[in-house]
Amino acid sequence: MYRALSRQKIDLVPLGKAYPPSKLQCITRYFQPNGFSPLDAQNESYFEDCQKFGRLANQQLQEDAYDVIFAPVGALELFSTTVRVPAVYLSDATFKLYQQFYPLHLTEAQRKAAAEAEIHALAIAQRVIYSSQWAADSAINDYHIAPDKIRVINFGANLDQVPQPEVVMTRPDSPACRLLFAGRSWERKGGSIAFDCLMALLRMGMDAELTIFGCVPLDDAKHPKVNIIPFLDKNKARDRKKIAQLYLYSHFLLFPSRADCSPISLCEASAFGLPVLASAVGGIPSIVREGVNGFLFPLAATGEDYARAIAEIFADKTRYQKLIIQARQEYENRLNWDVWAKATYSVLLEAVNSPGSCHQGLHQTKSL
Repeated sequence: MYRALSRQKIDLVPLGKAYPPSKLQCITRYFQPNGFSPLDAQNESYFEDCQKFGRLANQQLQEDAYDVIFAPVGALELFSTTVRVPAVYLSDATFKLYQQFYPLHLTEAQRKAAAEAEIHALAIAQRVIYSSQWAADSAINDYHIAPDKIRVINFGANLDQVPQPEVVMTRPDSPACRLLFAGRSWERKGGSIAFDCLMALLRMGMDAELTIFGCVPLDDAKHPKVNIIPFLDKNKARDRKKIAQLYLYSHFLLFPSRADCSPISLCEASAFGLPVLASAVGGIPSIVREGVNGFLFPLAATGEDYARAIAEIFADKTRYQKLIIQARQEYENRLNWDVWAKATYSVLLEAVNSPGSCHQGLHQTKSL
């Protein structure tokens, strides 16, 4: 987000200092099978750091004049900061949705602090940006935020290098249907459904294989047609190249997630022209457009349901090629960070020029 906004006509100034994660945070992030959330009782330092951040930010805000504060996923930081300029708050979900979707191990005091911070952020922000209509609807219905205060802008793909369109369009042909499952949480991402999908395709007599990367299956997903890659690090060139190969040489990304906000991997799939078959849960329907860059299934859908759709689509080469083209177009038109930054820049201008603001132009932005 920072790099994309820096390419706009804006003087973007980071607010506060980067606090290195504590050893406990690093351990929690690495070993938690369901991924990492800063809102966790095991991370007392996160709440403490927000208070430190507030003291430092308040001091910095006294030293210079700025037009607007941009706070991505920064409710707790906003709560600890004395805001005297317009603010734009961004998130991929409300706190109420987080509580419903994820097992947040919070103490009662932490839960209260997080809930109050969310209410505070939504109240003081001139504009609120969400990455999905699902999250925006929660802000409207659960927190009674005026719809005209909210904007929905898709996130982008976290890729330093994106293949050229001609490379994407010439996906290597193969008699076998190559399925890809990506995610750190086997259970939450619906891994068993992906495996059942493979088994159903094989029962149909279809040549298929499944690559699982990012996690180790918790149940019995062993089969000669299953390839498991436990972990790939995007910070390493060799691993980045491997991830790109997986996206480019696969035919479908299976994403039968049980709970998700705005998974970036779906945006990355579109960058590679990879059609997605996903559950219609959380913010996913704002990323995957039915019949355009993929297909959506109800939570109750089985692996066999996914398999039937795959068999039908894969047998129609013209239809499948059209999906590749459309998926890449979705990336070009709305699922990349530059598109996100341009839209966000417009929202920052709205906040600066909103009624009650004394600013008439956007020169500098403090970023929480």
